[in-house]
Amino acid sequence: MLALRTSRPKPPNGIAAALTLGPHSAAAAGAPCRQANSQTNPRGLWTKKLLRQSIVRFAWVAVSVAAVALATPAFATDGIEEVLRETHWGESSGELARQFGANAIRLPRALDFGDSYVDVVLHGQTLGAVPMVVFFQMDKMTHGLKRIQLERPRHGVNPPAFRAIAAALHDEFGKPDQTCIIPVLPGAGYQAAAEERWVHYGAAVSAIFRDTTLQAFEGCLFGPATGWCGLHGQLLVRIGPPDGGADPCALARHYGLPIAAAPSGTPR
Repeated sequence: MLALRTSRPKPPNGIAAALTLGPHSAAAAGAPCRQANSQTNPRGLWTKKLLRQSIVRFAWVAVSVAAVALATPAFATDGIEEVLRETHWGESSGELARQFGANAIRLPRALDFGDSYVDVVLHGQTLGAVPMVVFFQMDKMTHGLKRIQLERPRHGVNPPAFRAIAAALHDEFGKPDQTCIIPVLPGAGYQAAAEERWVHYGAAVSAIFRDTTLQAFEGCLFGPATGWCGLHGQLLVRIGPPDGGADPCALARHYGLPIAAAPSGTPR
C-alpha cells in the first residue's frame, strides 16, 4: 500500500484526490463524486442553527486538539490495536485515566460530541505514521466509554495524510466494507466528505475526511478572508458500535446516494 502512494504522481487537492488509493479506491469501486448545486437545497433557519452549533462544538474540539498536540508525546504507538487492547467499552473516565496514567490528559472542560462528551484525551498515537489525538467519548446517560475517535490536528488535515491513514487501515483490516462520498449538502454543514468504513469484531472503524467549501462560511461577517470562521476540514478515525451515527455513510443513506461496497468474497 505504501508503494502505491510513492509510485504515482502527486494528485490534486480535494476529496477525490484523498481517495486515490489504487485499484481498490472509491472511484474504482464506482462511488460517485458529484458536485451538488447549493441552490437546489433551501437554507432554512434550522440549517443555520445546526451550523452555528457545529461551529461552536468544532471550535472547542480544535482548541483541545491544538493544546494536546503541544504536550510531550509519551504513548507513542502506530495503529489502533494497542488502544483497543487497553480499553473496554463502558469503562469510566477515571478508569481510562488510571489505565493510561501520565499519558492521559484530563480536560478542565468536557467537550460536547452530541450523544457523548470527552473529558479524557490521549496524545502520542500515530496511524500510518500520522500523529493523531485520541478522544475517549463517554455516553451521556451511562458515563461509560461509547466511542473512540482519533483526530488529526487541523493544521495537518490534507489528502496525503488521509491516504496514509487509509493505507494503514487497509493493511490492518483489508478492503473497506463501504466507501461513501458526500457532495456539498446543507445537512452536512456544506462540507464535502469521504468515508471508508470497516466492521471489525463487532465494531465499526471509519476513516473520515471532511473538506470545507465557501458555503460552510455562510454567516461570517466578511467571509473566510478575515480569519478563522465557519467550518474547517477534519480528518478522523472513529471506532465504536456499528450504529451509523452522523458519519458520511449515514448521510449517504439519508439522501439516497450510492454507497460503494466491497465485492462479495473479498478476502479480509
